Amino acid sequence: MSDSLLAERVETAGWADLMRACPDGLAAGLGLSIIERAGAMTSLASRIPVAMFNRSSGWRTPEDWKAALARHKESGAEDYFLQPLPGDEAAFAGWASTEGLVLRSRWTKMIRSCDAPPEASTSLRIGEAGPAHAQAFAEVALAGFDMPPMLAPWLVALSGRPGWRTYVGWDGDVPVSAAALRIDGDTAWCGLGATLPSHRGRGGQSALFGRRIADARDAGCRVVVTETGEDTERAPNPSYRNMVRAGFRLTYLRENWAPPKA
Repeated sequence: MSDSLLAERVETAGWADLMRACPDGLAAGLGLSIIERAGAMTSLASRIPVAMFNRSSGWRTPEDWKAALARHKESGAEDYFLQPLPGDEAAFAGWASTEGLVLRSRWTKMIRSCDAPPEASTSLRIGEAGPAHAQAFAEVALAGFDMPPMLAPWLVALSGRPGWRTYVGWDGDVPVSAAALRIDGDTAWCGLGATLPSHRGRGGQSALFGRRIADARDAGCRVVVTETGEDTERAPNPSYRNMVRAGFRLTYLRENWAPPKA
């Protein structure tokens, strides 16, 4: 399997399990559901108007993509992404254009081995959240992504969930950075990395990458993957640069096809 396809499948599996982690009552209130099949998934959250939560990836055939698009339209979500697999972009673009979709953006898909975890200097204290600090992890992650506090029970549920580890960066006794790691066999996925605006630029995310890569190595993983928005001259992305400093390399740029914005 190519590195690009491996990166895609690891993220797809991680995101699907993140969706499953949402407590039942909250999931019902958010209109949240997940459809999966053999490395592909469609995540739906009709009451969260953010494409990140309403997206389809991993599907291959025109019939599967038509079904995925129909699910997004029927869900009533205001926005969504359809994300073709690496190598399928040209054929997908022709179909997506006929359906009225547009290429909205691209994500950088990153991968690295678990050898030689990077060392990063930071003034923050990095520690695993675990159940004791699950609330701190959830609050910082949500604030860092500018998401509503009502979603906290969802992220709290990750601390202690099989396969997941959550982390907090502390400034003294104040939680200011957060990140998560999902381990699945010999692969790992880094996600949910966020720092409060007041504490950005202090090395917190670089240190959190180093800790997660080391923990993935110690758990027997051979590779770790992650992703972020494309880094361009017009829209610089510090997260991408943090990943490069942590030893990640670009495998491919994944396209995000979406309905035209009003």
